[in-house]
Amino acid sequence: MFFRVASEVFERVPSARFSAVVARGIDNRRSRQLAAELLSQAVAATARAFAKLDPKEHPAIAAWREVFRQQGWPPSTYQSSVEALVRRSLKGKPPPSINPAVDLANSVSLRSLIPIGAHDLATAPSGLTVRLAQPGDCFLPMGDAPPETPEPGEIVYAHEADIRTRRWVWRQSRIGLVTPETVDVLFPIDGFAGVTDRAVEQAASELARLVSQLLGGDVRVWWVHPGRTEVPLR
Repeated sequence: MFFRVASEVFERVPSARFSAVVARGIDNRRSRQLAAELLSQAVAATARAFAKLDPKEHPAIAAWREVFRQQGWPPSTYQSSVEALVRRSLKGKPPPSINPAVDLANSVSLRSLIPIGAHDLATAPSGLTVRLAQPGDCFLPMGDAPPETPEPGEIVYAHEADIRTRRWVWRQSRIGLVTPETVDVLFPIDGFAGVTDRAVEQAASELARLVSQLLGGDVRVWWVHPGRTEVPLR
């Protein structure tokens, strides 16, 4: 089981950088109140930080908007997950408490302004790959919405032909969601060299520390870049 980033993704976006926080054997029923409180604190801090700042003007968010624009994804229509979290917080509709692992990921994402995903590894025995969409791929949106076919060449997170996120860090599938019963989790963290790579490192370190302290298990941090495109998930 591996986390991979296909070479064509780095060819498309040479500055792309990734961290993989891998947590195995966690107890995702522990520390519910504390994790929810950390999320609430992050939401409040976000509201203060952006009280007089349009999110799209922040360099960390602007970087994603520019990459989305380069990919042909209008950034006002397709927002990165971190921009969506920030805007929800500012509109008074912040991300709700879901479960400790997800709450911790969202709280660190807001504090660092870095996209952070959460995938149940039990649903991905072959691991996850960031690659370009290809024929036969299928994406299942949240709820009971009908399946979607990603656009050819779209950057996606995939388990074989099962697409777990569309448009890189835009929207996650209902397959592979982390639940209270989840024990093994991959938290992918995405950024760009020279812009947010330092924030990615800090976010990975903070998330690994919080998950280990609050949820237990074995937590490891891996880095993926053009010189190392594959890391183990075991």
